[in-house]
Amino acid sequence: MCHLFLGLPLLALPVFWLLPLPVAVTLYGVALAVSLTVYGYAMKAMQVPRMNGGEGMLGAHGRVVRVDGRRAMLLVGGELWSAEAPEQSLAPGDAVIIEAIDGLTLRARKCRDASSRPHVFSTAHNGD
Repeated sequence: MCHLFLGLPLLALPVFWLLPLPVAVTLYGVALAVSLTVYGYAMKAMQVPRMNGGEGMLGAHGRVVRVDGRRAMLLVGGELWSAEAPEQSLAPGDAVIIEAIDGLTLRARKCRDASSRPHVFSTAHNGD
């Protein structure tokens, strides 16, 4: 459907053969305005960061459920993930931020102010 709007100026060219010039120019202007609006929305949509997959999880907040040495089980976005915290020791209940993803293992670090961090999936990057 989107391609139809993007090709609208090309599809509207026959109006110059079928209608008087003032009417054709007006209709072509409308078709061009609609296409430019769709182009604008398409360009804006292409600049939005990914919100799914691994890239969407970077910077997300989670909560530690279980710890086994340097490995932990995190609850992020209602899902349990295996994680590592190479530089810090984690304890159950700690709030964490996802810093990287290596396959199906997350690398996380503790939040500075754990009491104010939600345990829901959030993609807000606030410089912790």
